[in-house]
Amino acid sequence: MIPFLLLQAIAMGAVHEVYPEHHSRVFSPHKEPVARIRSGDTVITRTWDSGGADWKGVKHIPHPYVYPETGNPLMGPFYIEGAELGDSIEVHLDKVRLNRNYGYTSYRLNPGVLNPDAAEKLYKNFYKMDVLRPGRADLIPWDLDLKRGMARPRLLEGPGFELPVRPMIGCIGVAPMGEHVATSGPSGSYGGNMDYNEVVEGATLYFPVFHRGAYFYVGDGHALQGDGEGLGSGVETSLDVQFTVKLRKGRRLSIPRLENADYIVSIGSQAEFSSNSDVAVRAANTDMIEWLTTEHKLTAPEAHLLMGAAVKHQIVTYYGTVTAMIPKKLLPRR
Repeated sequence: MIPFLLLQAIAMGAVHEVYPEHHSRVFSPHKEPVARIRSGDTVITRTWDSGGADWKGVKHIPHPYVYPETGNPLMGPFYIEGAELGDSIEVHLDKVRLNRNYGYTSYRLNPGVLNPDAAEKLYKNFYKMDVLRPGRADLIPWDLDLKRGMARPRLLEGPGFELPVRPMIGCIGVAPMGEHVATSGPSGSYGGNMDYNEVVEGATLYFPVFHRGAYFYVGDGHALQGDGEGLGSGVETSLDVQFTVKLRKGRRLSIPRLENADYIVSIGSQAEFSSNSDVAVRAANTDMIEWLTTEHKLTAPEAHLLMGAAVKHQIVTYYGTVTAMIPKKLLPRR
């Protein structure tokens, strides 16, 4: 007799366990796929941290962020059968979990998010030399208690503190439009290094498709991260990840979207320092109007008035991405 859960899995699609021993540092349609999957299939994989260390702490990149190893290591691409230009894909994050007991961040906030000279007045950006990477003194380790779900920085002074973890994926998206090959440092309409702290277990993301097969990538795990990514990173670590992909034929998107239990979210994804945040706000607002009037069947006046009265915005990265968010409880039932 076939177990009920196995019958469910068969009905929903195939399950692929994929653990590549290599990585990609770009979002590109020219990479050999690590797996070919169909709409409804589920993938189980693991990510490396931003320095290339896996769940056992084995470092696969000797000198991260030294050319040619620029950007975060990515798992993929995953080729989605039937996906073509003008379609979109739906990616549900079934599982995003910590799988090791340490992470790291930079040692202080980016001076650009403070008043001039404020960072230098507080303390120098110096922890200990060579603790995490050769020649680097600006990185601090964090201890991750997997059983209790807590994170604690290894401070050199003071009693310290603990924070609850909320594992998230920093890099997620598809190959970008045209012949452009994007490193895993920036973000854009294809997703990329968005570093959005709502990309957590249970969330559903939507991405436009620009190439046959979509070429989906995932990587850059964080144990937790505040809005804006003020440290220039989350608490970088490796993750166990499981996701399920569905193909949305003919449902064209202009930018990524996210949906969770409470909000629908348009992500004005753009590379940091590339333009002002008002560009991201306009992109997110425009996409939200489109979402409300097409999939949620609001009239144009309804959509504009709902946005004006109820929209929320979240700073994803201080110099780049901004979201537009509408609470689901406020959407008219149609």
